[in-house]
Amino acid sequence: MALHKRVKQGGTYYKGYQLVVLATTGDYVLHVDTDHAVVVNGIQLIPDAYGVGDYITIKHYTNTAGNVVVDSIADSIFNAGKNASVELDFPALEPMLPNEDMRIIYTNIAGTAAVLSVIVEFAR
Repeated sequence: MALHKRVKQGGTYYKGYQLVVLATTGDYVLHVDTDHAVVVNGIQLIPDAYGVGDYITIKHYTNTAGNVVVDSIADSIFNAGKNASVELDFPALEPMLPNEDMRIIYTNIAGTAAVLSVIVEFAR
């Protein structure tokens, strides 16, 4: 069930990203950053392979170089299987200031190579 949309004017736009995960265990990081203020309305995660025990964490940081967490958005979202989409529709918009960084961290436990396709919904 889709949540009631909060954006009444200005609309949204979508941007796609891909995170290449090698067959080596460990953390793989995708940086979603912007040079202007935006708000994130939702994220869709689509792995092209199933890795048993693999999981995804999403955190909002002050900038791409720093490690100061503004907000923890998602923790231990497990890979649901090949081409199984996980859609996170935020109940509250996640504001990002210029040069802030949202990191999508894929933790590879199984040692399976994969490509994680990510679609981010921004509100204007």
